[in-house]
Amino acid sequence: MIDGKAIKNIINKFMMDDQTRAVIICDSEGLPIQSSFKGEQIERTEEISAYITSLISRAKKTAEVLGEGRLNFLRLETDKGEVMIAPQEGLILIVLRTITNY
Repeated sequence: MIDGKAIKNIINKFMMDDQTRAVIICDSEGLPIQSSFKGEQIERTEEISAYITSLISRAKKTAEVLGEGRLNFLRLETDKGEVMIAPQEGLILIVLRTITNY
């Protein structure tokens, strides 16, 4: 398993990008390990982690049923930006970004 210092480095690396709104790392069960959200936003971190974990479960099942192999990455484009999700063994990386219009 990845150590706490490495997790903080991952979050800091993503947060250096001006378009990144938040970064969450949670375990495969959806329990937050670390987040760029602070203070009262802890509940928001937990909520996002739970929904993303559920989404990953459904996406994995969909990929399996379609015969597309293993799910490596999931990207959602929304009105506010994008959500990038990278499920790895034991960890899930969630990055919320703002997309600037050109």
